[in-house]
Amino acid sequence: MAKKSSGRSRVKRAIQVGGTLLSLGLFLWLLGKQNWGQVWQILMQMPLWSIPLAFGLIFSGLVVNAWRWRTLLRAQAVTISFAETLKLILAGAYASNFLPSTIGGDIVRIVGLLNHVSDKVMVVSSVVMDRAINVVSYLSLTPLIFAAFDVESLFSAGAGRMPFVLGAIGGGMVERLRSRVSVLFRGSLDAFGLWIHVPWALFRALVISWLSLLVVFLGVWVLARGIRIPVSLLDVIAVSVIVYLLTLLPISVNGYGLREVAVTTLYLQLGATLEQASTLAIVTRFLSLMATLPGAFWLHREVFLEPLERGAEATPDLPETPDG
Repeated sequence: MAKKSSGRSRVKRAIQVGGTLLSLGLFLWLLGKQNWGQVWQILMQMPLWSIPLAFGLIFSGLVVNAWRWRTLLRAQAVTISFAETLKLILAGAYASNFLPSTIGGDIVRIVGLLNHVSDKVMVVSSVVMDRAINVVSYLSLTPLIFAAFDVESLFSAGAGRMPFVLGAIGGGMVERLRSRVSVLFRGSLDAFGLWIHVPWALFRALVISWLSLLVVFLGVWVLARGIRIPVSLLDVIAVSVIVYLLTLLPISVNGYGLREVAVTTLYLQLGATLEQASTLAIVTRFLSLMATLPGAFWLHREVFLEPLERGAEATPDLPETPDG
């Protein structure tokens, strides 16, 4: 059984590495086809206020995520401060930049919270529920995709200038995406038992989650308009939802390459030039990375130093978590 599990883990890791390399290769191919002089001109023509404003909005999304998680924790009488919750959110987000999928960042949050709370089941359940609410908030916005795109033709040979990229990403992936989401929600059903008696906390967390998405969408829209891509906020939301659903698939490390290819291709469908679309993909990735940078310090402090200072083990014994 152990050998079978180890073999499955190696195959999954190989798929993630291969998917990352393939996606990055496609994105590098895209970059090679564009006019870099025009890209530089696009950056120089952006309003000076657009990048700081977009960064502030993207970072605000992480702050609101901390509010959502703390709402769930307070419903279980956990008295951790908002500042400590934000530190763990930033540490998890930073770790996710280098770990497969988002589960790595969730493990960081679990380990960090166990330095403050002894109830392991509640700690793991709070992270699972927080992740599930985030997914639900995205799924609730999927009808907007149909308002922005002709979904039937989005993956067809006749749609846009680079349909084969989306076709390569989308082909055969729908079933895997459905399977991945169902695994997450099966795990969240167990976690739901702890919050079933506080439904208002769940509803409040969902509303907060929509707010966290809104500020990030606004940040991307500010950048898109600064780059002079003729899109509405609705278009940005539709693209962001599609990209999020694609990056749920465990086929690359934190969506590297996959996200950039998807963003570039989708904005091409909305009327952007190749230079505009790829510039937006690069700038949004860079700002997202910068927004998580404070987490580098808190990852070291909260997850590694804190257990030692408290005389605890460096690596707490964790219950199993769903592979979501």
